Amino acid sequence: MSEIFPTARVVPMVVTNKEPVVLSFDDVPGPKSLKYLSTIRQYLSEIGTQVTAGILTFSLNVGAYINNRKPIRNLSSLFDEYGPVVRFVSPVGGDIVLISHPEHIQKVYTMEGDYPVRSTLDSLEKYRCEHRNHLYGGLYSINGQEWNRQRSLVYTPLHDSVAHHAHGINDVCDSFTQKVYNMRNHQDEVTKDLYKQIHKWAFDCMGLIIFSKKFTMLDTELVYSQCDMSWLYHSLEKATEAIVKCESGWHIWKLFSTPAWRSLIKHCDNLDNLIGKHVMAAEQNLSYIGKMDAKDDNNFSSNSLISSMLLSEERMTVEDISTVLMDMLLIGVNTVTSSMSFLLYYLAKHQHSQKALYNEIEMIFPELNVQDVSKIKHDTPYLQACIKETLRLVPPIPVLTRILPRNITLDRYNIPRGTLIIMSTQDASLKESNFDDATKFYPERWLKADVKDYHAFASIPFGFGARKCLGQNIAETMMSLLTIKLLQKYKLEYYYGDLQPTRSFIARPNKPLKIRFVDRV
Repeated sequence: MSEIFPTARVVPMVVTNKEPVVLSFDDVPGPKSLKYLSTIRQYLSEIGTQVTAGILTFSLNVGAYINNRKPIRNLSSLFDEYGPVVRFVSPVGGDIVLISHPEHIQKVYTMEGDYPVRSTLDSLEKYRCEHRNHLYGGLYSINGQEWNRQRSLVYTPLHDSVAHHAHGINDVCDSFTQKVYNMRNHQDEVTKDLYKQIHKWAFDCMGLIIFSKKFTMLDTELVYSQCDMSWLYHSLEKATEAIVKCESGWHIWKLFSTPAWRSLIKHCDNLDNLIGKHVMAAEQNLSYIGKMDAKDDNNFSSNSLISSMLLSEERMTVEDISTVLMDMLLIGVNTVTSSMSFLLYYLAKHQHSQKALYNEIEMIFPELNVQDVSKIKHDTPYLQACIKETLRLVPPIPVLTRILPRNITLDRYNIPRGTLIIMSTQDASLKESNFDDATKFYPERWLKADVKDYHAFASIPFGFGARKCLGQNIAETMMSLLTIKLLQKYKLEYYYGDLQPTRSFIARPNKPLKIRFVDRV
C-alpha cells in the first residue's frame, strides 16, 4: 500500500523577491466607536434624514479632533494609539485617513497629478454656490482645470507686484515700528492687542500687493462704514471669525441658519462688494486710458494685480477676480499674522537667537536698501533660518488635505481612491524621529552641514507640488523686512507663560501676545 500510495514529498518553499502583504482598507486602525457606526450605512438611505446625517457625521468624525481650540500637538496621541495611519469611519459620505509620517506625506503628494484635489472650506463653498450663485470659487477652494486657469493667470503678476511694492511694504514696516514706540506703556509693552496690530500691518501690506493702494489701518482706530478701507478690514476680521466658528464643531449651519452662518453671509457679502468696487474701478480706468497705454503707465492701473488680471489674454470677469482676491485676503492676511506673531514670540523668548540675528542685521544692514528683496533674503541666512524654524514649529495651517485620485498603499494598508487624506504636517515637524530636540526653537539646525539629512517632507508649511502656497515669497518678504526694522530699534523680551497655537483653521496664539519692546541704546 505504501508503494501504491507513496507519502507526498514535502518540498521546502523558496521565496524570492518577497512582496509585502497589503492589508485591506477595513484593517486600518481607528476609533472603534466610529467603525461600529459603519454597519448602519446601508440603512441610512431608508431611515436617515438630513438632521440624522448631520449629527452622525459632524459629531463623530475627525472634526472633533482637528477643529477644537486645544494645541495641535495633542493629535500625536492618536498616532501613539493607532499607529502612523488612522482611519475615521464616517456613517455618511467618504471615510477620512489621518497621516503624519513624512514618507507617507511624500507618497500622497507624488501621486496627486496635474490637478490636485483638496477638501474645501465647506462654509465658504456653500456661501458662494448657494448664496451668491457663483459658478467658481477662489484659488483656495476650487479644483481641476478652473483652478489651474486661475493659478496661471495670478502667479506671475502676484510675484511682480511683491517686487514692485517692496518700498511700500518697507514703509508699512516703518509705520508699525513707530506705532509700537507710541503705544508702549511704562513696561515697554504694547498696551493694546499686539496680535491685532500685526494683523493691521499684514492687511496694509496686502493692500499694496493686491490693490496697489496705501491702506492705513495701522493709523486707524475706529471703524467707519463710510470708509471703504476701514470697512474692508472690519469685514475681513468678522468674516474670518465666522468661518472659524462654522468650520469648527458640528457644522449645524448646514442644517439651519445659525448666528455664525448669518455673520459669514453678512461680512462675506461686504467683502465681495468692496473688493468688486476696486475691480470695477480698475476696469473703468483701463477702458479710459486704453489697453496699450496702461501697460506702460506707472500708476495704479498698470501696477496693480487687478489690472494685470484684467489685461491677461484669458480675461477674467469682475466676479472671478473678486472671488480670487477675497481668498487672498482671507488666507494671506491671517496666515502672515500668525507666523509673524510666533516669530516675535520665539525671538523674545530665546535671547541667544535674537542676539545672533541682531548681529547679522547690524553687520549687513546698517542702512536697509530694499531695491532687491531677493538679495536681502540671500544676505540674511540666520533670519531666514529663524523664519523657517518658526514655520516648522507652528505652520499657520497645521493640516493639509488631498483627495486621492487613485488607490495608494500606506504602511501596507490599501487606501482607495476618493478617500480624504488629512496630513498633520505640524505633528510631523514635532516628532523626535524627524528632528533632534523637535519642540525646541533652534534656527541653527537649518544652517548645519547635515541639514540635508532631514526628510524633505518633515516640514512643509507652504505645502508642496502644484498647489504649493502662492504666497510663500510674500510671507517671507514681509516677515524679513518687519523683523529687520524691529530688531534694529528694539530688543524683544517675553516674561509670561508659554504660548501654544490654537487648533482653529488658522493657528494663532492661545493667549495675549505680551512682548516688551526695549529701546536699543
